[in-house]
Amino acid sequence: MTVSHNIVIVGAGHMGTAIFLGLKKSNLDISIIIVEPNTHLRSNIASTGINAHEKIPELAGSEILILAMPPQAFSAFSKTCNTVQNHSGLIISVMAGITLCELHKNLSATQVCRAMPNIPCAVAEGITVLCHTPNLTQKNRELAQHLFSGMGKFLLAEERLFDSATALVGGGPAYVAYFANSLREYAISSGFNEDSAHHIVVQLLRGTSALLIENAEPPLDLCKKVMTAKGTTEQAIHFFDDNQLNTIIVDGLKQASKRAKLLGEGS
Repeated sequence: MTVSHNIVIVGAGHMGTAIFLGLKKSNLDISIIIVEPNTHLRSNIASTGINAHEKIPELAGSEILILAMPPQAFSAFSKTCNTVQNHSGLIISVMAGITLCELHKNLSATQVCRAMPNIPCAVAEGITVLCHTPNLTQKNRELAQHLFSGMGKFLLAEERLFDSATALVGGGPAYVAYFANSLREYAISSGFNEDSAHHIVVQLLRGTSALLIENAEPPLDLCKKVMTAKGTTEQAIHFFDDNQLNTIIVDGLKQASKRAKLLGEGS
């Protein structure tokens, strides 16, 4: 599919900036601007070489609008930003908790899609979950999919899964990084210097991911390959299990999913 469009990203937080960087690095024939009304955020991203606009420019019908502001800001945005009302082009929301029905109602728009990407989109290694209104044209469905495939992988899901997708996909990099930090702290406490600890942990993540991709196997199967009977790895895994680490992680994601739902309710 050939893409030649203007894209307007509203919101220069971490996700909006990651999408901006990912699209810039893709081979798509697109023109992108990023809009951020917050002076402090505009100043922050300016230091990285990204120039953000304060206001949304006049939109042509063919332009793609990506809404990446905090979900708590959406209600005020939809009431005060006349520029986006009745926009006939594709509107993609990456806001947690804001439903397709709310987007349609508040923006008077029919060409609406929800996306839940994550910040690895900035380096074309993201995973994005997509859903859309029944009224979304086939052309715009393919367009949304094409944009996010340029930043990694995507999959389609029912909207009822989006709070869970927010917890898993949107927050996923933070959980992996949190565990990576524990590995790093162990390495440093054991005597490795910070550079060595960083390289070890990053390569552990890279190598393990490569194996999971190459072998297409469940993660626990890989665990079993490393765990020899009465060996060192088995000792650590048993300690994790005895302390219910898996339950703690799953319960944490459930809390994130609940918070996504509350954000959509304005809490």
